[in-house]
Amino acid sequence: GSAASAALRSLAPVNVPPNGRLARSVVSVAEALANHLQHFYLSFAPELSLPDGVRPGLERFTPLTGSSFGPALAARVALLPVIGILAGKWPNSLALLPGGSTRPVDASELLRALGAVQELTEFLETRLLGDRTEAWLGLRGAGDLTEWLRAPAHRESDLGAFVLEALERGLDGIGRGPGAWLSCGGWESADGEPWLRPGYHDGSRQVVSFERVIEHTKHSWFEAASSGHPAEATTIPAPDRAEAYSWAKAPRYGGRPVETGPLARMICDGDPLIGDLVAVRGPGVFVRVLARLHETVRLAVQLRAWLQAIDPKRRFYRECVLPAEGTGMAAVEAPRGTLLHWLRIREGKIVHYQIVTPTAWNFSPRDDADVPGPVESALEGLPAGEGCRGAAYVVRSFDPCLYCSVH
Repeated sequence: GSAASAALRSLAPVNVPPNGRLARSVVSVAEALANHLQHFYLSFAPELSLPDGVRPGLERFTPLTGSSFGPALAARVALLPVIGILAGKWPNSLALLPGGSTRPVDASELLRALGAVQELTEFLETRLLGDRTEAWLGLRGAGDLTEWLRAPAHRESDLGAFVLEALERGLDGIGRGPGAWLSCGGWESADGEPWLRPGYHDGSRQVVSFERVIEHTKHSWFEAASSGHPAEATTIPAPDRAEAYSWAKAPRYGGRPVETGPLARMICDGDPLIGDLVAVRGPGVFVRVLARLHETVRLAVQLRAWLQAIDPKRRFYRECVLPAEGTGMAAVEAPRGTLLHWLRIREGKIVHYQIVTPTAWNFSPRDDADVPGPVESALEGLPAGEGCRGAAYVVRSFDPCLYCSVH
């Protein structure tokens, strides 16, 4: 909803009220937080609870019966009222429009939303971190993390258990992607500026331009005419193509495969903890999952700040009149990474609409030059056998959403 409304807003720029911007960001961030909790506790961490675990205490991550499993689900459920209050309903919210949000909230509703965020924060501090969120966010690098782990409460937390077990298993040494990252900067602040710094990063951060995006279909079940820049390319299925093996196209930025998602956001934003860990440990499975957990803490703190900044006495929406002709584009950060929408309107009707999803970036097949996508390159060199556990760690670290990758 946020991406589609932003794409329409690009056709007819409107001065969105600060409340409208904040409401949209609160909804999107709450969705991202719910996704991050779901990813770690339902997808990735259960792998650590299997009997071949290196360290004791990992049974906490066992689905249904683990001591952390139920509280994590409860914390995720606690976030849903925040979305309902600010967007009216979830999923498929209809309140987020080009001019802001058509769901104004009053002071009592804001207090309910803040109460839900407090419940989430208590989970993060008691279960995930064993520490205050502010203290965790004060860590500036790998050395600080090592020192932080000396405290028993930190080592025994869910995050501490993950860090120690992941390093014991060598998860820092597998799953390195293409070494290039993309972020459009994250969620809007009240003034319309992105909360996180946007950029393309392949050793240094550069200004991002989405004119440099090209989709390839040599190994996708689409006609060759479906290749090109999304503003012009079509999407014509060709399920009988012998050389194809994916229903995802292969988007490339400046000709290169790029990783997107929490790790990319933290790298492009210049986050000191994640940046130093990438330098020391490398951008493998360990740092990729830790970046998602670290972003979870950052998002929870920011969510509270944005809710407190909403003024229920001021407007949330300003009418936006769309033109009968025009082209538009939007770039937003979804939970799994950068999401791009392009559209074209003729005679008041949409005649062209193309989307590049985060999973399309990360799980793309080989491109026209046979260069593999991020996950394919991250899987290369893994030892075979033993149930392909290493492959499971790598794939899950990217948090795939398979139906999001299909055009």
